[in-house]
Amino acid sequence: MPPPDRLSALDCAFLDLETARAPLHVGWTLRFDGRPPSLAALRRHVDGRLDALPRFRRRVVRPALGLGDPYWADDDSFDVARHVHAVRAPAPGGAAELRELAGELLSHALDGERPLWRLYLVTGLERGGFAIVGQAHHALVDGVAAVEVALLLFDAAGVAPLRARDPAPTWTPERAPSAQAAGLLAATDRATLAARGARGLARAALRADPSTLLAARDALEALVAPAPATAFDRSATARRRVAFAETSLEGLREAGRRHGATVNDVLLAAATVALRRALRRRGERTRALKALVPVDIGEREQGALGNRISFVAVELPVGERDLVRVLRTVRGRTRAAKSGGEAALGAGLAQAAELLPAAGRRAVARAAARAASFNAVVSNVPGPSVALELLGRPLLAAYPAVPLLDGHALAIGALSYGGRLHAGILADAEIVPDAVEIARDLEQALDALRVVPAPPLSPWRARARERRVTARAGGGRHAA
Repeated sequence: MPPPDRLSALDCAFLDLETARAPLHVGWTLRFDGRPPSLAALRRHVDGRLDALPRFRRRVVRPALGLGDPYWADDDSFDVARHVHAVRAPAPGGAAELRELAGELLSHALDGERPLWRLYLVTGLERGGFAIVGQAHHALVDGVAAVEVALLLFDAAGVAPLRARDPAPTWTPERAPSAQAAGLLAATDRATLAARGARGLARAALRADPSTLLAARDALEALVAPAPATAFDRSATARRRVAFAETSLEGLREAGRRHGATVNDVLLAAATVALRRALRRRGERTRALKALVPVDIGEREQGALGNRISFVAVELPVGERDLVRVLRTVRGRTRAAKSGGEAALGAGLAQAAELLPAAGRRAVARAAARAASFNAVVSNVPGPSVALELLGRPLLAAYPAVPLLDGHALAIGALSYGGRLHAGILADAEIVPDAVEIARDLEQALDALRVVPAPPLSPWRARARERRVTARAGGGRHAA
């Protein structure tokens, strides 16, 4: 019998923080070209790939009375038909109907007694092709791991896909470990982590200098500092609205180069513009919002699931109207967050939570969620670097859906694919009925940032550049 596949403390946190109004699954809407496959062919295809994703056949087992750590165990009644479904978009099957359908499908929580994922094949689209709306619990995947899942479920363009008539490999579920074995593993893991953590703390204490300690203090203060009160700071329902935006990825990269910024900075600047307009529609004149930005923190093996993320808080200058100043302000604040070690602090807290028993871990997760004050989530994940196909049908676009914590109503997720940045809005349907307008404003701001010129150099910078150009030219003539 293999050892229990224990959930990490961060994986467990997403189970602990889930509520009826806030199902914590990652979602996506994928658009494909070509004739839709049959539901049977899609099920055979997916089932044939699950050997590379063993947790997709496993469910979460919670020890009796909540006294032990949850772990993944094979679902001995696993049936891919419970997880892969088909639905037809309402007529006429246009963009609005796909948005409404995706929002409806992503409103439903996953069955905690089964493996925590689900796919819907969507047919009946007005412009042909088909879509897949999917969801996987955040305890199973984070945004980066979801991309790894896509790489395993789909094929690189030009690679022969799994033929629909090929039988799926035979799978035999492993017997679940006993409660005693799972408890012993959890205790052993915590002892190992405690010893490792103690050694790490001792080394850090010996190397620490005042600036490092001050940076850690500032990082913690930035994360828990109260965010301004806005209309987005509550939950009303589990019903979700989705909306989509996209623009040229290379255009955003070029904009970043002109302003010394990253693509993530440009996305945050565009989100600042879209959120400012959303607040103005509500009659709110807040000068700043606080965005929670997920950060990938670790190397992964292909197919490895679970969470390897931390978070940083970035204040967005929604009171500023000038695009260049917005971008440069955001750029400065993201640099400060990175240098201040907020992501490392979050990772350290997650590692420390591994030392706690289940009851203590749940208490810490809920206390941390209450302490982390923010108005919206803005997430950007690098997508696949190769073109993907599903059963020979090319993937055209991939729009992510970032889950909402209870007490929050809006999240913006972005994914790069096929030379485009695809953004998805996920919102509480009652509190943010204008999700489509927010997506429209986000796309307009992204397009505007692509073409906004760099500000002119100050006189002293212009003279310094001229001296560098002259020196390089003189050096070239001398070498010749």
